[in-house]
Amino acid sequence: GGGGGGFGAMPVSQLLFVISDSDNLYQEGQSKVEQAVHALADRNIFVVFVIIDNPAKKHSILEQKKVSFVQGQVRTDDYMDCFRDKNYVVLRDTTTLPEKLSDILRQWFEVVNSRRD
Repeated sequence: GGGGGGFGAMPVSQLLFVISDSDNLYQEGQSKVEQAVHALADRNIFVVFVIIDNPAKKHSILEQKKVSFVQGQVRTDDYMDCFRDKNYVVLRDTTTLPEKLSDILRQWFEVVNSRRD
């Protein structure tokens, strides 16, 4: 698994899991997704992306590239760079989902409880 930003970065009152295979996550445009995540953060909702990385796929999400044009030049970046400032977990084996979710929940409860002290 991986991990983006920290749990301690903001006051948190709710937790939202976004479970996806990450294909077409930014289909509506990266800025729309970013705006939605920021709007949720403004409402004290902590978002965790749970990315299912199917080992049967030809290429892992960890190996995928994103192509863009910057000042007329082709630019390739790692697709996972889209998640560098987000909280995420990558699952290659779905049988580990309960363990990963329990770890996230434990961390979230610790943050919520520490803010109440």
